[in-house]
Amino acid sequence: MLSFGWILIFLELFSLSSTLENIALNKPASQQHPYPDRPQWGADRAVDGLKSNLDILGEQCTISADKYLTSEWRVDLQEVLSIHHIFIQYRTGNVVWDKNNGYTSRFLGFSVYISNTTDKKDGTLCFKDTSYTRATIPNPTNITCFTHGRYVIYHNNRTQPEFPPGYSMNAYNELCEVEVYGCPELGYDGENCSSLCPEKCKDDQCYAGNKTCLSCVAGYIGSQCIEECDGGTFGARCINMCGKCAQNEHCHHINGSCMNGCDPGFYGHQCKKICETGKYGIDCQQRCSAFCHTSGICHHITGACKDGCKSGWKGTECLEVQDYGKTSTTLYVVIASLSVLVINNVVLVLYVILLCKHSKNQKKNKAYEQNKKENMFTQDTSGYDSVISRAEENYQELAIVTADR
Repeated sequence: MLSFGWILIFLELFSLSSTLENIALNKPASQQHPYPDRPQWGADRAVDGLKSNLDILGEQCTISADKYLTSEWRVDLQEVLSIHHIFIQYRTGNVVWDKNNGYTSRFLGFSVYISNTTDKKDGTLCFKDTSYTRATIPNPTNITCFTHGRYVIYHNNRTQPEFPPGYSMNAYNELCEVEVYGCPELGYDGENCSSLCPEKCKDDQCYAGNKTCLSCVAGYIGSQCIEECDGGTFGARCINMCGKCAQNEHCHHINGSCMNGCDPGFYGHQCKKICETGKYGIDCQQRCSAFCHTSGICHHITGACKDGCKSGWKGTECLEVQDYGKTSTTLYVVIASLSVLVINNVVLVLYVILLCKHSKNQKKNKAYEQNKKENMFTQDTSGYDSVISRAEENYQELAIVTADR
């Protein structure tokens, strides 16, 4: 007999089934090992809405082929829908369902999956029997499974050795009815599936009956997805961490963008990219010092040279002239002073030499000019005398010629 607790659960599910719809009714169904040449026992019998005759001759039950170690049956809801619970009526042969009923051993160990593909591995395991016995397994049974999916998959197997006591040797599908209760239209929820899912439910998917979102759109959290991401997170289910936003501000809860720019050393709309080699600081606009030991490589935030400085430079950014110590500095000062003194002396000596040379040249030039004047006077006087003498000779010759005439 059913316990009082099971009666309460059954009554609750019955109440819900009066408001939710059987979204599997007359939907396409298939099974792994159909019974050959028996279309009246096909997979579609489990979703025809008939369960008054639970015997093989009633042609209201799905019967799979014999002598297989695995069995699988599925119904295609034809779109991803909100599911609340699943009702299963197993074959009884129209006799009392107890430990003496031979079909109990075939029902033990079954599993139910909800998937968006025909492969159960892609879906959610709603239920797996690990504890029922021939005396305790319920029939019919209701499985609560708040989820979304397109395919409801019944699976059983006998591939593992040393089965619990009471298990059949082979696996079967002997399903007289499988009813899937939920909302027939995506995005609706509640009694009679007349309420819209919360606005921020991802893909308008919420659990039938309690308006709880299966998941949230990016940037929101909570059972009904009305709370924005906080604590420096963003995106779907708020699991993405914000980047290095300026002044530790939180990023945008949906796309993760930093509203007021990035901290020094980072760039990009989410401030997750480190400055490129050779740049640092705010918006990565500053260039590393050219005096870094390995030119162009410095810390992306502070600009400190990572490998030290080139010779002659010091400081975190290698922008200070190297100080070689007091002794060395004094030596350099002395050497520099002596060098200046020597240079000054050399210049002075050269100046004196040039001055003396210039004086001598002036004296020589003065003597030369005096001699030149004297020579010119001597030359001029002798010329005059010569002219006078020549004139006298010409006069005498003229006088002689005149006398002869």
